[in-house]
Amino acid sequence: MNRGFIGAGMVIGLLVVIGAVSVGANLLREDEPEPGGGLRRPNAGQVRADYLPDGTPVWVIAHLDGSVDVLSAFDTHVPFHLGKLLWWCPTARGLDNPHHGSRWDEYGVRIGGPAPAGLSSWEVDVRSSRVFPGAPRPAPPRDAPVSGPPEHERDWCVPAEDQLVFHTFDGWKVWDSPTAAVEGAPEDWALLEGELVADRGEGRVRLCGLAGCVDSAVAANVELPPPGMDPRFGPLGGTRFIAHVRDGMLVDVTRVVFVQDFAP
Repeated sequence: MNRGFIGAGMVIGLLVVIGAVSVGANLLREDEPEPGGGLRRPNAGQVRADYLPDGTPVWVIAHLDGSVDVLSAFDTHVPFHLGKLLWWCPTARGLDNPHHGSRWDEYGVRIGGPAPAGLSSWEVDVRSSRVFPGAPRPAPPRDAPVSGPPEHERDWCVPAEDQLVFHTFDGWKVWDSPTAAVEGAPEDWALLEGELVADRGEGRVRLCGLAGCVDSAVAANVELPPPGMDPRFGPLGGTRFIAHVRDGMLVDVTRVVFVQDFAP
């Protein structure tokens, strides 16, 4: 498993309406696991945006032949080491990165874009309506054979017009203070609101609170963009992130983008 942006390791889809209907998945972070344990198995041909017990976003994909895969929800293309999450497009039966255009088939094989490889996954034990992830499996290589048609023959979704599946993190505690998040030191993934800011004096990137950088924490994995870089193409965008807290800093910082962020 790629620990750069994937943890070592819950739960229900919901509808988000914006223009057309877009589908998300929320997480009820309760102390008790969902009855039966594991992840809920989708119906054949369906996909769930779900979470491992530590909050790691994953895709539970039920193929038309009855088999099931649990795939990483993190893009393998990580410029400036800022993580990105993927969307599922039902009409294309593929995963899509709305930021950089990388795409994968339903088995995690790369089918287009700058991504260097496929998506890592887990061994699965399917028991009736539950799916139990096991040992991690390596990502398919960049030149692995694709299942289904090539990228250009698929009907890819348009945000705010088509039905998309994505992780919404509903029910998670939202840390709107990076300082408080670091002091609280949650063991698992944390959902934060803020703005990434280049601290050129210290030569690092900070996640600042929405009220300003008086409240901030170091985003240790994010590289400092070069001076004068056009912000439209730089990494320091977005207002929602997931991250781990380690040694007083934020690591594995990953941008979270909902479909409404792409609405016209």
